Amino acid sequence: MLKLTNTDQQIPLTTKYIWFLVACLMGITGNSIVTFSKRISNSSRFYRLKANLSHYSIWHFMVDQLITQLVLNGMIMAIIVLVGLALGTLSLNAALLISLILLIAFGIYYSIIGFVLGLTMESAVLDAAGAPLMFISALFIVPFSTFANNSFEHFITAIQKVFPGYYLYSIGTHLLAHAPIGTELTKFFISFCLTTLPFIGILWFKLIKKAR
Repeated sequence: MLKLTNTDQQIPLTTKYIWFLVACLMGITGNSIVTFSKRISNSSRFYRLKANLSHYSIWHFMVDQLITQLVLNGMIMAIIVLVGLALGTLSLNAALLISLILLIAFGIYYSIIGFVLGLTMESAVLDAAGAPLMFISALFIVPFSTFANNSFEHFITAIQKVFPGYYLYSIGTHLLAHAPIGTELTKFFISFCLTTLPFIGILWFKLIKKAR
């Protein structure tokens, strides 16, 4: 037990934070991209019919589903945080609370993507694409710059900077160092909005506009 305690104390705080982020992001990704998109795909025909026959639009359907996803992702993060607090690897502080708020926002972001995928792709296709979707999603949230430094890493990092997941780690390290996070936070929300627009556009042109 003493050996395990000493080993835990030797792990840098930044490394613990990365593990926490990766655990939360993997849970959110699996729930929001893979599971959620398949669930939406299975019920998409019913809700399309309902949208055509009533005032319950696709937008209402999306908002209701996003609220459900908010609860599910919150439960995933709560379990991870409770385990981390119980093991003594996490501390309840401002950095953790701000990170949880940003992770909730990121969960909404991935849920919007999962919603659009579910409405535009068949369930069988989503079944086959589950593992590739997880892999591709992970590429946008795992900071390659933390364990590599070459031309390939620079290329991947340049792509990652387009998406909001990249800035979660950067914001976290700034919080741990008690440095200002205004710039990184602004980049996070700009990236969030800009990369969400194409999926909203797909939803509009392929489903809502077509239905009219």
